[in-house]
Amino acid sequence: DEGRFDFSREMRETRLQVDSLLAEGEIEEAEAYMEERRLVFVENRYHLRKINQAYFAFAGTYAEQPQSSDPVGEGMRRLRSASPNLRTLVSRVSSVATPEGFAALVDRYGGGQP
Repeated sequence: DEGRFDFSREMRETRLQVDSLLAEGEIEEAEAYMEERRLVFVENRYHLRKINQAYFAFAGTYAEQPQSSDPVGEGMRRLRSASPNLRTLVSRVSSVATPEGFAALVDRYGGGQP
């Protein structure tokens, strides 16, 4: 609904901004931003005690949730749907050793970047 608070969308936005700040070495700014965002969630009836890197890990937002900033979950879903069976999927992904290699595999078999 228009104007309705969307937890997943807002958490994804939070996660992406935190990742960006941390990548720039802005640790204190990331901490302050997470607290600001926590208050937004509380205002919208999501009573989170604290948002930090541990929260993202515990909540499982690294790959399998919409608020994730990591494309592995979506890439794996694409690869699975493009593989005729699990044996083929496992064979394909077993050779991957880097994020770039995974992205190339998704490009080749999964219909493009996640």
